[in-house]
Formats: sequence, C-alpha cells, structure tokens
Amino acid sequence: STHPRCSQSSGINAEYGGIRNDTHLIDLASTEQHLWRALNVVSHIAARRGNIIFANQRQSSKFILKTAARMCGETAYTADPIRSPSQVDYHTKGTFRPANFDALKPDLVICSSVMNPTSSQMLLHCNKNLIPTIGILDSDVDPVNLTYVIPGNDDSTEALIFYHKLFGQAIFRAKKIVQLLRNEGEGLSVQRRHSET
Repeated sequence: STHPRCSQSSGINAEYGGIRNDTHLIDLASTEQHLWRALNVVSHIAARRGNIIFANQRQSSKFILKTAARMCGETAYTADPIRSPSQVDYHTKGTFRPANFDALKPDLVICSSVMNPTSSQMLLHCNKNLIPTIGILDSDVDPVNLTYVIPGNDDSTEALIFYHKLFGQAIFRAKKIVQLLRNEGEGLSVQRRHSET
C-alpha cells in the first residue's frame, strides 16, 4: 500500500516502511512482525473470555466484520447498527455513543478503519478507559490512541478479508483450546475421584 509523501501522517514511524519516488511504502516484514504480536494479544484475551469488538466505520466493510464476528462468537461494530448477541442497539447514523459502546464491555477493540471522525472518537474513548486497541494502519494514518499497530493496507477489500479472517481464526482457536483443556481437566478430576474410591 502506498500514499504520496505529502499525505503521510506525522505520527507514522520510519520502522513501518520507507520512501521511494516520494511515495511511502509499507515494509511487509514489519507488517508480519506486528501482525504476529497482535494475533498473540487477541489469542490471550480470547482465551481469558475477553469481549473482543471488530470495529470499522466503512459501509463496504460491514459484511467482512459481521462474518469475522460470527466466525468466532464476538461482536461487530460498524457505521450501521449490527445487533450484538444481546440485541443492544449500540451505534446509529455514524455517531459514536460512548454509553452504548460501553454497554458492550469491550476488553479489546480491533479497528480496521482508523482515519475517520467516528473511529477517532472511539479510539480516544478506548484510550481514556484503558481498553487496548489494535489498528490496521496505512501510511497516511496517525497511530495515536492505538495500543497495537499493524502497518498495512486498510483500503483493500482483500486485505481486510485477510486480516479479519486471521483475527477470527485466532479467537476461535484460542477459545477451542481453552475448552479442550477444561474438558481434559474435568476428565482428570473424575478419574481421580474414581481412583480414590
């Protein structure tokens, strides 16, 4: 993903890429490193039964978010109301409503559309309330208010599908592993009780 040099945000760190012919480039090795770190964080929060919110304020991304959220049993938060499992109407008409957002009790927010006023308000709110955030960050976006940054294309449908599929799989697998360990632990405790009698 590239953007002209003049559109680069002042917050972008040189570690995310370089400049060639007055265009900012994203280094894929840096993307991979940051993506692994973010997937690790997502897995740990999912394993602890944390509430993870997929957020994106672009209408074109609504289906991608809904699919990822359904895949792993989490909640999507977009510019259009998407009902969470508890049927909370938490977002309407592109306006960020902190009270409704807080009703979702997020432990982590994955935001794939950082550069718009609604997302900025949401990320600032998360930052003030110590809710960790993961953001897919193109070279024209400022990483302020993001806890974990993934340098990459936030415009391409294919890129968003790729990222959300990885996040959804990481969450699903973490929950599955925890469930298997719980079941195994219950089986061991039953065996111990039988051997003691």
